[in-house]
Amino acid sequence: QAVYECKIERLIVNIAPGYSKTEQVVLNFIQRGLALNPRSKYIHASYSGDLAHNNSSKIKDGIESEEFQELWPMKIRVDSKGKKRWFTENGGGMMAAPAGGQITGFRAGRMEPGFTGALVLDDPVKPDDAYSIVKRSGINNRFNNTMRSRLAIEKVPMIVIMQRIHEDDLSGYLLRG
Repeated sequence: QAVYECKIERLIVNIAPGYSKTEQVVLNFIQRGLALNPRSKYIHASYSGDLAHNNSSKIKDGIESEEFQELWPMKIRVDSKGKKRWFTENGGGMMAAPAGGQITGFRAGRMEPGFTGALVLDDPVKPDDAYSIVKRSGINNRFNNTMRSRLAIEKVPMIVIMQRIHEDDLSGYLLRG
């Protein structure tokens, strides 16, 4: 709620596997964000491109559900049937990508006041790769060099949700400043 109210711009959520973190902080968060601001834009990344694309598809399905439409009528653009990138007729939408993949041509949020979307990273590094200094450093550097540059403006929220695996994983890196 504090993210929607623009009280928190940077959020780290560390939860062990099996506690519905993806459902709560990715699927429900983005659907609710679009209900609150139909023009909001999101980038969702995960270590697995397939997982990010699957989550994107679930978000679209949720928005198109009868229950959602009853409360917050909005339509997915007819030319937005893909899982990687899609838009609503109101101008909102999302891009889903692997954390180590291409994230270009799309910005999270908008250059407007108030809540306009977010960058949501869900398990940016695969558990086995968290023990590799090369893989960890790659994701940590990518966060600074690529992901941060994908915000429409600096105030667009960035959310990292992951299990803690290593003291130098992305959460540890960010908590050290």
